[in-house]
Amino acid sequence: MAASTPFTACQYGTDAEFTHDPAGIANYNESVYVNFVDPLSEVSALMRIGNRPTMGYSEATVQLTLPGGKIALRAGRQPKETNDDWSTQGLEIKPVDATRTWEVNYRNTVALIGTPSLLADRGRQALKNSPSVECEISLTFEASVPLFTIAEDGDCTPGSSQIATDHYEQFGHVSGSVRLGSTTWTIDRATSFRDHSWGPREWASYTGEWLAAWLVDGTAITAYGEFEPTGERVSGGVVITPDGVFHPVRDYTVYTDYAGEATYSGRNTAVITADGLPTLVLDGTINHFVPVTQRTADRAARMGQMSVRYAGGHGGWGIAEFLRPLASGAK
Repeated sequence: MAASTPFTACQYGTDAEFTHDPAGIANYNESVYVNFVDPLSEVSALMRIGNRPTMGYSEATVQLTLPGGKIALRAGRQPKETNDDWSTQGLEIKPVDATRTWEVNYRNTVALIGTPSLLADRGRQALKNSPSVECEISLTFEASVPLFTIAEDGDCTPGSSQIATDHYEQFGHVSGSVRLGSTTWTIDRATSFRDHSWGPREWASYTGEWLAAWLVDGTAITAYGEFEPTGERVSGGVVITPDGVFHPVRDYTVYTDYAGEATYSGRNTAVITADGLPTLVLDGTINHFVPVTQRTADRAARMGQMSVRYAGGHGGWGIAEFLRPLASGAK
């Protein structure tokens, strides 16, 4: 069967959909990430694999946010010195029709966690002491928009942070099934977002926020904001309106006092300015807040991951992150 025409609106195409040479970069990371939100079942998820071959391991995350506030989580590292695929710890993420269709499959256990705040400072204990449940995920991602970047040069973030030198994104839908123990959810064209990044990565290199959101009128949003060492706020991202037009984000301001704590009782409130559009005000309720810690050799950062509902889900929904570097020696 002949390959499809690349579905892309940027410099990245079919060849970019596969792994790359680490070129001896000491803190090289090549990662793929897929999320989805299903407003009908109130299940959302993120699945990520990051290969760090020059550091000798791969890392995987499978995180399900469930009705009622619990989460199901598997997160960890496994020795791996190659960068030839994205497959580890029972999770596999792979292209089927590059730039258009990807598959996500997982078969392993997850920890069922009723108090996600325990993950902040006692993550290993929380995973070890929580009930272990069998989990199977079988999803197909189908693109609804072409590949795009948030910066012309392909950088992952709008500022000077060291997250990835090459990065692209894509919105679409996922269909398939998620089984957790004896409960199975059928996922039918749930809103989804994916990305692919490669290059040097240092999680603790910036303070900032990220959002992937879907509004009920069909608008899709990805927005990034970070603070430079000078204190200047820089922003990036795109708003994709239902007519398929891309509107670059010029300012993404998040109103929060979050400083890396284990819990957060506020809302996810942001104002977005994008070319050619009225100012967007997004004020959402946080349904789940999951504080995880990302570490490298001498640094650590707290990532507050959350599922968000706008107007109780009647206005839209999203997945968001707050990233805060932790002081040296913090757990």
